Amino acid sequence: MSDRPCVLVFSGADPSGGAGMAADIQAITAMGAHALPVLTAITVQDNNRVHAVMPVAADVVLQQARALLAQVPVAAVKIGIPGSAENAQAIATLIGELRATHRAAAGAAPGWAQRLYSDPPVVLDPVLRSGHGDALGRDDAVQALAPLLPLATLITPNGPEAAALAGNAARYRAPVRLGAAAVSMTASMATAPVAGSAKPYDEPGPERGEVPARAAGVPRAWHGTAHGNALAHARALRALGCTHVLVTGGHDEDSDVVVNRWLGPDRQQNWSWPRLPGGFHGSGCTLAAATAALLALGNTMAQALTKAQGYTQRALAASYAIAPGQRIPQR
Repeated sequence: MSDRPCVLVFSGADPSGGAGMAADIQAITAMGAHALPVLTAITVQDNNRVHAVMPVAADVVLQQARALLAQVPVAAVKIGIPGSAENAQAIATLIGELRATHRAAAGAAPGWAQRLYSDPPVVLDPVLRSGHGDALGRDDAVQALAPLLPLATLITPNGPEAAALAGNAARYRAPVRLGAAAVSMTASMATAPVAGSAKPYDEPGPERGEVPARAAGVPRAWHGTAHGNALAHARALRALGCTHVLVTGGHDEDSDVVVNRWLGPDRQQNWSWPRLPGGFHGSGCTLAAATAALLALGNTMAQALTKAQGYTQRALAASYAIAPGQRIPQR
């Protein structure tokens, strides 16, 4: 048994060392867990722009992960960019296999020990584009995530990503069955904009299936507000199968605070953080990876989200420059 809980990470390689797998490994290690890195894509990027993305072949993704799963106990999964629709489906297959293994072990264990084999939490950071709008895969990023959404314990979109995913819900395929698995309070502590918040994506319009606040059971007083829109999109994503949704507010640059909104099965909570000046490369990766590590360590969802946001804020406040433009979080 490992001395540290292990987090299986699916992410792309960023040669600038600021985002993707580099950020995931650093954040998971800082939380006290161990990262198992499975590369999904090779990227050509610096601290500001993504110039090219070359997905790793889906069978290679499968081989990397299965070699680990055959030997190492996995306490949580963190997913960044899949790189391609084929890779997203491969990751969904692997999560199905992982959960089937845990459920089989639980069924064979005595009653008092069955809780030790609960499904490992899956944290999905649905990065659709870079901060400058650069594509992060060769396929439709929204559509590619379809097989992963029903499997996510937690999804961490920023506001525009939540709108795009929720607004295009009607386009998603029905979940595929894979083996045994189918596919408010305010805290004045401190994260900052998630990666990609420097340039918000276009909000989906009615012709693309926009999810208005009034259609999602949101109180009338919140219709058309940032809070109402985030809650509506979170409800729509939960309806797709995501158990917990954290909509981060870094894209709302008109405010001097960043409000992150969590919606779970029986709880809704907001956190307000001071907005830090400048832009950051890999902040969303940092937040999602830290949360996955904290869940692997046995924290509740509320504890993991609170601690991960505080850690991310501190990393951004201590960020450093390697070139003009986005700064690198000090993880």
